[in-house]
Amino acid sequence: MRTALGLTAATALALSLVSPAQAATTTYQLSLYGAPEERGETSMSWSRAMMLECGPAQGAHPHAEEACELIEAAGGRISDVEGDEDGFCTTIHAPVTAVAVGGGERYEETFANDCLMSLAKGPIFDF
Repeated sequence: MRTALGLTAATALALSLVSPAQAATTTYQLSLYGAPEERGETSMSWSRAMMLECGPAQGAHPHAEEACELIEAAGGRISDVEGDEDGFCTTIHAPVTAVAVGGGERYEETFANDCLMSLAKGPIFDF
């Protein structure tokens, strides 16, 4: 009886130390910065930030699943994400800078407007 109890305890301990392999979660800190716009005598700029977690997609990002799929398809690098080249945007000049830190890279790119950014990077910076 004592041996069986000891064996059961040893087995339970061994099983508690073994956890299933989990995919590593990659966290991206995403930021957007709008260039200052002249409005009368003042200039206004804006910024937004959002965390994106992939592996699995989670968090508050409104398009986390689609964004993570694009990043995964690009080998985990936002700089290598290729968006929709067939889209159409107006020629309004309202520069926006997209910055992402995570997944072993720091990505930064300025686009002429947010529409062109969305065409280039899909829903990654759509928050």
